[in-house]
Amino acid sequence: MTSGAESLEGEIRDLLAMILKLPPPPPADFVRGSVPQWDSLKHMEVIFALEDRYGVRFDESEFAALISPMAIAKALHNHLAA
Repeated sequence: MTSGAESLEGEIRDLLAMILKLPPPPPADFVRGSVPQWDSLKHMEVIFALEDRYGVRFDESEFAALISPMAIAKALHNHLAA
């Protein structure tokens, strides 16, 4: 992973920590199923925050795959590179 991708993943972890109210620093390898407060409503809040921050729009078919900072970073990279 490049430093740019690592930086993006770090930004995403920070955003998730803020939305999910996780104590800092957020773990690098957490996933949606391991964080009780990351329920379906918070998942939508995460998606909307990502869309607003990065100026992208995720397709509804992508929502289920956005389950970790790494998965989100990959999806964002695909959108930003398009």
